[in-house]
Amino acid sequence: MGVKLLATGSYAPDNTYDLDEMSEVVGEDISEFMEPLGIKQRNQTGPEMSTADLAVKAGEKALKKADMSAEEIDLLILSTDTPDIISPQSSAIVANDLGMRDGAPFFDINATCTGFVFGSLNARNWIENNDQFDTVMVISAYNMTKFADMEKGKFFCVFSDGAGAAIYQKDDSDKGILSSHFIGNGDQWMTLGVYVGGTRFPATVENVKGEGDVPPNLTFWKGELMNRNPELWPVIIEKMLDKSDYELEEVDKFIFTQINKSAIALTCKNLGIEMEKTHNIMDRYGYTGNACIIMALNDALEKGEVNEGDLVCLTASGVGYTMATMLLRV
Repeated sequence: MGVKLLATGSYAPDNTYDLDEMSEVVGEDISEFMEPLGIKQRNQTGPEMSTADLAVKAGEKALKKADMSAEEIDLLILSTDTPDIISPQSSAIVANDLGMRDGAPFFDINATCTGFVFGSLNARNWIENNDQFDTVMVISAYNMTKFADMEKGKFFCVFSDGAGAAIYQKDDSDKGILSSHFIGNGDQWMTLGVYVGGTRFPATVENVKGEGDVPPNLTFWKGELMNRNPELWPVIIEKMLDKSDYELEEVDKFIFTQINKSAIALTCKNLGIEMEKTHNIMDRYGYTGNACIIMALNDALEKGEVNEGDLVCLTASGVGYTMATMLLRV
C-alpha cells in the first residue's frame, strides 16, 4: 500500500509591499540586504485575517483541484507556529470553516518552519497504520507579519504570510513519500521566536506591554542565529537518499526553505547539483515559514516545472533548531 499526493493548493494575501515601500517603512534602503536573500515582496494579512482564514483558503483550493468536498477528508493536520489561539487547537476553526463532516478528527502541530514535512509524514503514518483514514489533508499556514514589525528593522521585512495545502490519499501505486530524514538540536530555542503568550512568559499586562523579560513580538533574544543550512542540508539529504532506492542524480527537483537564495545556491554547490534543479518563490511571496515548502511545490506543479511521476526532494529547516527532508514521487 502507498500514499499518493492527490492535490495541492496555496494562498497569499493581496496586500503587498515591494522593496521601495518596505524601505520607506524601515527608514533606509533595504535592497542591498534583500538581494542575496532573493526576496522582493512582502505579502501581509490585514488585521481581520487570521491564520485559520489563510489555511481555509489554501485548503479550498486543494479541494477544488482534487474535485472533492471537505466532507471527504478523514483527518486534518494543521501545521503552524502562528496559531489563532492557544486553546483549543486552530485546526478546529479550519475544520469547521471548511465544512468537514461531523466526526472527522483534526489536530495542530508546531515544528516551526519544518512543519509541512513533519505534517506530511504524520499523514502517511495515519493512512498506512489506521483503516479509518484514507484521505488526509495537511495545511501549513504562516501569519508571522502579525508579530514581525517592519519598523523594528530590515530583517523583519523578510517575513510574509501565506498558506499551502496538500491532500494525501491511500493508493497502490509507487507514488507518494518514499523516504525521509529528520534532525534537531534545541540549542537555538532562545535565539529567535515569539516568546510571550505561553506558560513560560504568560500574556500578562506587563509582558504584553513589553515590560517583561522578552518583547511580545518576534524577537532576537539570546545567542546568535546560525545559518547551518548549506552545511547540514546536504548531509540530511544524503542520509534520506541512503534509506531509499534512489540516487541524487535521479531527483528531478529540489525545494528548500525559501528564506535565503544564496544559501540555496551554496547548498547546490555542496551537493554538486545545478541551481536550475531548484524551484524558488521568495521573490514573489517572501518568506512564509512552514508554508513555504508546500507553496513552492504547488507553484512548481502549476507552472509545469514539476510533473506527474517526478521525484521531488523537499528540505526544510526551522528555529529551535530542527531540519527535515523527504523524497516525494508526485
